[in-house]
Amino acid sequence: METRDLQTFLAVAASGSITKAADLLGRSQPSVTRNIQDLEAELGFELLHRIGRRVQLSEEGVAFEEEARRLLMSFTELAARAKTIAAGKGRILQIVTTSAIGTGLIPTALAELKNVELPHETHLGQFLPSIIAHEVRSGRAEIGFSSLPLDTPGLDVLRLYSAPDVAAVREDDPLAKLDVVPLSAFAGRRVATLLNPLRFQLHIGRALAAHGIETGPVIRTNTAYAALQIVRQTGVAAIVDPLTAYGVALPNVVIRPIDVTVLFYWGVLAAKKRPIRPVARGLMDAVEAVAERKIVGFKKLDPSLAGKLVTDPVSDTNHGIEI
Repeated sequence: METRDLQTFLAVAASGSITKAADLLGRSQPSVTRNIQDLEAELGFELLHRIGRRVQLSEEGVAFEEEARRLLMSFTELAARAKTIAAGKGRILQIVTTSAIGTGLIPTALAELKNVELPHETHLGQFLPSIIAHEVRSGRAEIGFSSLPLDTPGLDVLRLYSAPDVAAVREDDPLAKLDVVPLSAFAGRRVATLLNPLRFQLHIGRALAAHGIETGPVIRTNTAYAALQIVRQTGVAAIVDPLTAYGVALPNVVIRPIDVTVLFYWGVLAAKKRPIRPVARGLMDAVEAVAERKIVGFKKLDPSLAGKLVTDPVSDTNHGIEI
């Protein structure tokens, strides 16, 4: 398997057409078709279903697309690293992060980075926590900013933090006049929140159930930024993570604490026994400084507690629920 195979498959997947993919790649249609057929033969499963002149991904093709994209990105980054080293420009700074941290904290931290200079090239990728752990452990990323789980074999937790989840409402909502929004205010209301079934959704649901609260219809999305946009456009209330909420200022959206503490945990990961450059440590310090300044209820925790957060929730004095 070569990078050309992955490029061909991803071009077909993106365009939904062999013909369009051939035009995009500057190749003939028969050569693209042969490339896909050879790749399917090598993999041992069908990547595409042909429907007239169009194609769509098979179930196996959908699963392989994410892997192909990640592999191609790794090959591309390897070539870029080699070029910068050859040009005497040093190593690329490779950072991976969840959407919440990458959207809510890192852009401001990059702008406020002090005492260290960014290298010639910096890569910032946003992924799920499981992929972040894989990228850091494999050495493709120098450090990772991630939410739980953090206690992954082969990785060290360098920093650990917590802060309570928050309510987001439009400024014309009566709840915007309150300093603290009672969880009971969500009873019967249409609510926007996150889609994660194992952490965010599960523990918010537990908090609501523990207080006998049933919301109205729920809109679930996979990023808090999208939830904030839904609040802005529709006027529904939302329960979101504090990183995005306090880090991204949207017009007409007001962020308020909730009277029941549901804690959100996140931290910084690095591969065990792998040295961290000053520029990466400088970025960690800058992200922490931004979080400390912007996020209400922000706390620095002992990184050794990371493993206990999965099965033995650690909460603040308000008896928060771990997520």
